[in-house]
Amino acid sequence: MDSVESGAMGPNPSSVGILLERMHGEPREVTRMRERVGGQQGYSGSRIGYYEVESRDARGMAHSDLVVTKDAVLHERRVLDLLSRKGCAVPPLVVEDLSFDGRSLVYMPFMASRPELDLGHPKSPMTLAVAEGLAGIHAANRLDRPEWMARTDDDFERYLWLRAWRQRWEENMANAEFRAEFGSYESRLEVASASFLGALRDISAEGQTLTVLNVDLLPDHIRTWRGGAYFIDWEQSSFGTLYLDLPNHFTVETALVYRDALARRGYEIPTVEFMERFHETSRYMGLRYLGASLMLWGQGGKAREDGRWFLHYTLHLALHGR
Repeated sequence: MDSVESGAMGPNPSSVGILLERMHGEPREVTRMRERVGGQQGYSGSRIGYYEVESRDARGMAHSDLVVTKDAVLHERRVLDLLSRKGCAVPPLVVEDLSFDGRSLVYMPFMASRPELDLGHPKSPMTLAVAEGLAGIHAANRLDRPEWMARTDDDFERYLWLRAWRQRWEENMANAEFRAEFGSYESRLEVASASFLGALRDISAEGQTLTVLNVDLLPDHIRTWRGGAYFIDWEQSSFGTLYLDLPNHFTVETALVYRDALARRGYEIPTVEFMERFHETSRYMGLRYLGASLMLWGQGGKAREDGRWFLHYTLHLALHGR
């Protein structure tokens, strides 16, 4: 190798070489790696590194790729390895260590953000790609819980991150301005939360829709590469009903695209049942992210002004679902 310029936790050239072979289907000799300035800190505390990698193939031709590293926790490394081995819609990747109970690097190609255009149309290419990818993950892991993965029904509020909104709500209710505008929502939120948790208990007890979940499918966690949709950021994953992964991306207009993709993989849910349960469990998106919108309100000033739409949006979803 000619040179490697990276930080203290820089990439292993051997691991990068394995990744390039998985990306391109042929051996590559890594000749140079240079870290791009501007690596970011993930919400979970993971450091994301970006490396410009130069390599040569067996014919001596030079190539250049952008490789991403993440110092992921053991749980996420295990999930990514599991999904990769099953051929699910996660990026080509290399996981160096599946035993160390701390952060260790995962390698994958740089992938573009999910395009925002035409996402609401049931026949848009990206809607179809996301539906196929997510249905493939759910079908491949349905009724097959890894022994190291928690079940959401062991503690819904813990594993689905549902405690934050209650804490923030109580804090904000101490403010007279907030109480005057939003206080009347309190009893309705309690009813909506009870309805949501009751539906989750019933669906989970039936057991037929339980699978490996991401539970945090923000737009930035769905990436595109070579025309396909891939799912990243699995640190919060758990084992529960597949409906919990749907409301972040699918709407009433597009949910059946996912349902049909799942049916093609051998698990067909009656349409009326599917849509009724999609509607009830879609409250999750509101209850999950209500805490973040309440936090913005509590910060006041520009944060409150800019986040006002988000608070009303999460309240609407929590109360009514999709």
